[in-house]
Amino acid sequence: MEFPATGKQCSVADCKLLDFLPFVCEHCQATFCKEHFNIVSHKCLKTKTAESVEEQLASILCSNDSCEDTSLLKCIKCKRYFCVAHRHHECSERSELSKAEKTQKLKKWQISKNQFAEAKAIVDQQIAESLRKSKNTTLANKVQLMRVKCSAIGPRNVPTSERSYFLVHLPLTVKNKHIGTSKGTYVNMHWTIGKCIDSIADTLKVRNYIPSNNNTATTNKLKLFRHSTGDLICNEMDTPLAKLFEESAVFDGERVILEYSDNVPNNVIDPSLYK
Repeated sequence: MEFPATGKQCSVADCKLLDFLPFVCEHCQATFCKEHFNIVSHKCLKTKTAESVEEQLASILCSNDSCEDTSLLKCIKCKRYFCVAHRHHECSERSELSKAEKTQKLKKWQISKNQFAEAKAIVDQQIAESLRKSKNTTLANKVQLMRVKCSAIGPRNVPTSERSYFLVHLPLTVKNKHIGTSKGTYVNMHWTIGKCIDSIADTLKVRNYIPSNNNTATTNKLKLFRHSTGDLICNEMDTPLAKLFEESAVFDGERVILEYSDNVPNNVIDPSLYK
């Protein structure tokens, strides 16, 4: 089966080769095979004499730095010469920028690049530091909770699924040879903070309040303070413990100080005393 419309024949009379990828001379617009595409091979009549053209092309090498071929095609975009192997050179038209203009543009690009790199390095460092702190804090809290759970005590009627744990440091005035100075306890996460304190005091055998000299006032009550900072956890006794967890005011397994409010009205000044 023949395909008469496929490819074109070389215009050289003695050749007539059917070429599927023919070349068109930019001067005479005739079609040639790869053996006769240059103006010397087909003796192009639209250019200078063959001898002068041959001498001219002989002094021109392919614009590819690694090529020394002189069988050349002229690129219509960049006006440079390339051999058949390098004719597809991803050409882009050259702008006629001066050396000073090119240097200036390069400097501006380099400055922007450096500024971006510096800004990115700072942001990356901040993100890495935040992630590191976050991971360390989360891991430390989990380890703390596991330690407290191992020996925590509390009301047996509190379901395991509803238990919240604290490592409680006893008031400085309380001495308990069976418990020591601190003990892990658990309460119900659905209780109020006031009920939690009552339960912890009962579990650790600590009086909930100390009456005044006239036995009428009972303001010297127990409250919970953060061991890490000495701050009061909550002053409103009817606040649900679950709400404090939601607000990150306290976390499960945290070390807390149980102390009388008259001894430390607002905060524990030196938490390191509670060991």
